[in-house]
Amino acid sequence: MRHTSIFIAILIAATCVAGSAAFTAGRLSASPSAVANVDIRRILDKIQQRGEMEIELTQMANKFEIELKTRKEQIEARARESDAITDPNERQTMRDGLALEQLQLKEWASTKQVEADREQALRWEGLYRTIVAEADKLAQSEGYQYVFVYDGTAEFQRDRRSQMPLSQQVIEQISRRRVLFAAKADDLTEKLILRMNNARTTPTVAPTTTSANP
Repeated sequence: MRHTSIFIAILIAATCVAGSAAFTAGRLSASPSAVANVDIRRILDKIQQRGEMEIELTQMANKFEIELKTRKEQIEARARESDAITDPNERQTMRDGLALEQLQLKEWASTKQVEADREQALRWEGLYRTIVAEADKLAQSEGYQYVFVYDGTAEFQRDRRSQMPLSQQVIEQISRRRVLFAAKADDLTEKLILRMNNARTTPTVAPTTTSANP
C-alpha cells in the first residue's frame, strides 16, 4: 500500500513537471506581435473626409443662422407695424401674438442647436469609425497585429477659464497618456492618410446592367 502511494505521488509530480515544461515551451515558441503606431492629430489634420465634414457642418450652421436672422427680422418688422395701429385692443392683440412667436422662435432655436450638436457628434463618431476601419485594413496588408495611437508628444492644453488649477489640468493629461515612445519605422500615419484620401478621390464606377432584348 505504501509503495502504491509513493508511485502515485511520483506520477503526479512528473505530470506537473511535464505540464510546466509544455507551458514554458509554448511561451517561448509564441511569435512576437508586430506593433505599429499612428499620430491621430496628423490624421485628423490631413484627411480629406475631415475637411468635407467641417464644410458640411459649417453650411448647416450658416443655414440656421440665416433662418434665425430672417425670422427675427420678420418679428421686429411686425412689431414696428404694431406701433402704427391706433386701436389699442388690436395693437395689444398683435403684440401678444408677436410675444408668442418670439417664445416659439426661442424654443425652435434651442431645439435646432441640440440637433446640430447631436449631428456634429455623429459625424465625429462616423469619422473615427472610418479611421479605425481603414487602419484595420492597412494593418492587415502591412502585417501588423496592433496599431496604437502615439500620444507621447501631444501638446498639453491649459484652460485658464476652468476652475481646475493649471497644474491639475496638466497632471490629468499626463495620467491619460498611454504611449510614451513609438518607433518612426513603424509609423503608419502618412500611409493611412494617403489611403483614406485616395478612397475619397477615387471615382466610384457604377455597375453596368444589361437589359434583356425585347
